[in-house]
Amino acid sequence: MTDEPNNLKRHIAVRHDGAITSAVAPVSASVDQEFRFLEPSKPMKTGRPKLPTGAAKGRIVHVRFTPEEIERINAAAKASNKTVSEWIRSTANAALEK
Repeated sequence: MTDEPNNLKRHIAVRHDGAITSAVAPVSASVDQEFRFLEPSKPMKTGRPKLPTGAAKGRIVHVRFTPEEIERINAAAKASNKTVSEWIRSTANAALEK
C-alpha cells in the first residue's frame, strides 16, 4: 500500500524456487495461492442424470428366457426393425388388447 489513499496498489509476495524467467511465473503463482484458500467445488456425479418426474417408462420386469427363446425373440425383433425391448413391449401390449 502507498501513503496516498487515492493511489492504492496491491503488492503480492510470491515464494519461488530458482530464478524467474518470465512475468508469467509470479502471476500464476499468485493465482494458485489465491485459489488454494477457496472452498473446493463438489465433484460431479457420475452416470446418467435423473429423468424429470413422469418421463421414465416405469418399472423394470425381469424375465428369464431359454437360449432358444432368445434367438427367436432376437430374430422377430430384427425382422420388425425394433429393439428387443420394443418388440417385447409391443407384443405384450397386443396380447393384452385381445
